Amino acid sequence: MQPEELVSTDSLALGAKELIIKTQNNSKFLLDMKKIVLTMVALLTASMTFAQNMAIFKAEEKMEEKDYKSASEIIDACIANPKTSKLALAYFMAGEIQTRVLNEEIGKAQNHQPLDTLLFNTALDKAVDYFTKSYQEDCKPDKKGRVKLEYADKFENGITPYPGYKRRMLDMLGYYAYSGGFANSNGRPQEAYKYFVKYMDMPKNPMFTKHESDSIYKKNAKSYDKIGYYAAMLAYQAKDYDDVIKYVDFALRDSTSMHDGYLMKMNALLEKGDTAKWVETSKQAIADMPEEVGNLTNLLKYYDSHKMTKEAEAMADELTRKSPDNKGAWYARGCVYMNSNYAEAHKAFAKAISLDKTFASAQFNQGVTYVNELIKQKDNFTTDRSKVDKYNADMAKAREYYRKAQPYFENALFLAPDKPSVWGYSLQNVYYNLQDGKQKEDMKNREADMKKVIDGSMSGQDFIAKYNIQLTDPQ
Repeated sequence: MQPEELVSTDSLALGAKELIIKTQNNSKFLLDMKKIVLTMVALLTASMTFAQNMAIFKAEEKMEEKDYKSASEIIDACIANPKTSKLALAYFMAGEIQTRVLNEEIGKAQNHQPLDTLLFNTALDKAVDYFTKSYQEDCKPDKKGRVKLEYADKFENGITPYPGYKRRMLDMLGYYAYSGGFANSNGRPQEAYKYFVKYMDMPKNPMFTKHESDSIYKKNAKSYDKIGYYAAMLAYQAKDYDDVIKYVDFALRDSTSMHDGYLMKMNALLEKGDTAKWVETSKQAIADMPEEVGNLTNLLKYYDSHKMTKEAEAMADELTRKSPDNKGAWYARGCVYMNSNYAEAHKAFAKAISLDKTFASAQFNQGVTYVNELIKQKDNFTTDRSKVDKYNADMAKAREYYRKAQPYFENALFLAPDKPSVWGYSLQNVYYNLQDGKQKEDMKNREADMKKVIDGSMSGQDFIAKYNIQLTDPQ
């Protein structure tokens, strides 16, 4: 090839320029194509998201047609699809569908028609779960970090108004009590317990503020106290002592269940080995239920068996200090001192009787305290009948204690005539030891008849009538 046939440098430069221009055009073309593709993807994604959100409205249509099965299937598929952007609304609609099912079952009950309790309970559980998830989704912040609750209160979905998930939850607050009642009446205590617990805990749902939760409990206190008692009772039967402790305080606020509540709580504490709380609970039971002397008796036995004299005295001081007008507190104080400080015991029982003269246990123990005083001094009394003067003088002193005890024992008889196991032997002993002087024959007769009362051949009422026993004030 001749040199002049070679491609000139100008031609090479021109070719390179054209190549650069073509390459730039190709890049621009590719970039434009990429933008078109991305736009199409975005449009497709938006279209898919729109389609999924439209499924919410489709479910709503089926709900309005009362085709709840189809509505549930559509909305559940919508919730499961990651393309759904309005999850809070979807969850709300899912809950709303279940409330329609609930309302139809409630309508049956109101019309005295058979109620499908399984359907009712299932729909209720689902509704609560869906509305709670609607709240949780509604709380999620937007791209700017803002939280705006759209579905908590009244809103419109298209032209259809809804009250919001919070209103729906408030409307359903009592439904779990019905579920528990259904299960309990059908002999399913554990299932009843589950639903009673759900009833008790529902005001603590995260969608309610603490103030709202407290207001719910306060407004419906009687109902929560009653259901709390049922829950504690069923937990006690199942030996679930932790849950007994959790719910039993509701029972303690209701006077009709207070006795059982304290019994369950104290036994549960003993089962858990928490004697410190058992002692504190016993003290509170004594203060709240002064008529229930068994609580005091058990506490005193505990103190006595553990040689806790100082603790018992401190308890008595605490009760009377905190509740100076509570007869049970003064009765407790009398019981603490009736075997040691007789003067203090007499004052305490006298105070209890002054607050309620029909307090049979206080009347009886006032009499017992006089007998205890006598027993304490028995070693100072002679039993040698050859020492006539000393013997007679000592017997006269002893009889004074029995004479002081007699009216209190007879008051106990008058107030509790059907409990001879309490006062029977004490009265027989008094009548036996007062057989002297002018009253000797009367006391002999009373002793003989009291034996009949004890063995059941004579009633306490008959004894009262025969000897004209009256409620007196010996002080």
